[in-house]
Amino acid sequence: MKKELRLAQSVLFFAAPLVTSSVLLVSPSLAATFASAEANVFLENFSQSPDSSTVSAKTNTVTMTPVGSVLDADEGENASSVSAGDSATAIAQADSLFFTNSPAFATNTNLSEAFGDQDNFFGFAQSEASVIGEFLLNPAPNSTESFSFDFTAFFNLATSGEKSTAAADISLVVLGGTDPNPANQTVFDFFSVSGELNTLGEDDLFSVDASDNFTLNTFLPSGDFGVDIEEESADLLAMGSYQRQFDRPTYLTFVETKETKATVQASTQVPEPASTLALVIFGGWLSLAGRSISMGCRSRRRIL
Repeated sequence: MKKELRLAQSVLFFAAPLVTSSVLLVSPSLAATFASAEANVFLENFSQSPDSSTVSAKTNTVTMTPVGSVLDADEGENASSVSAGDSATAIAQADSLFFTNSPAFATNTNLSEAFGDQDNFFGFAQSEASVIGEFLLNPAPNSTESFSFDFTAFFNLATSGEKSTAAADISLVVLGGTDPNPANQTVFDFFSVSGELNTLGEDDLFSVDASDNFTLNTFLPSGDFGVDIEEESADLLAMGSYQRQFDRPTYLTFVETKETKATVQASTQVPEPASTLALVIFGGWLSLAGRSISMGCRSRRRIL
C-alpha cells in the first residue's frame, strides 16, 4: 500500500544551489543544444545521531566530436569532472556531507550539464552523491523506541535543442535487522522521486513512490515542458518526514542517494558512443558491505 500524497499550503524555498565550488553554468541561449540537471537534498531532525556514517560522490563526463573523445571521472567526498571537445562540453559535480554530532544533519548536491553546437557532437554528464548512517535502536523492555528524521528534496531540469535529455533521481532507503551488517538487513521503508525531460519528445515525466512510514507534506512539481517545446524546464520540491517504532533491539542503515544525468546530441551523430559510455557510466547501485542494492525503485507512480 502506497502512502497517499498530502499537499501542504506552505513551501520552503530550497532552490538555492548547495554547490560550494565554482562551476560555470552555461545559459541555454549560449548553446545550440543544452541539458542541465541539478538535485539537492537536506536531512535533519534525526531522532539520534548515527553510530557511524559514510559519504561518497562520483562524477563522469564524456564528449565525442569528429576531432576525438574526451573522458573524465572523479570520486570521493566531493567530485568534479569536465570533458571539453571542440564542439561539446560536459560538466559534472557532486558534494556530500553528514554531520554526525547532535543535532545530526546530512546534505548533498549533484550537478550535471552538457552542451554543444555545430553539426556533429555528443556530450554526456553524470553525477551521484550518497550518505549512509548506521544506527542502533535499543528500546527498554516492554516499550518502544522511535527512529525519525525530516527531509527536503529539490531538483531542477532544463533542456533545449533538438536532442537533449536531463534526468534526476532521488532515493531514501531504511534497512534493518538483528545483524549490524547491512548485507544481512532487509529493506524496511523507501521513498523515491524522479524526473526526466526529453526535448521534442513525449517521455517527459515526474514520478514518486513511498512506503507507509514516509509522510509527504509538500510535493510541488512545476515547469514548462511538452511535445514540440524546444526549451523545456521543470522543478520539483518534496518535503516530508519519516517515523517508525521499534519494540526490540534493531540495527538500522539509512541510505540517501541521488543521481543526475545530462545528454546532448547533434542531429548528425558522431560514431556510435555506446562502447565509450560503457567505460564510464555508473548506474544507481550502491555497495553496502559486499551487498549491492539498486537504489532506484522501478514501481513508481507517474504523476505528470
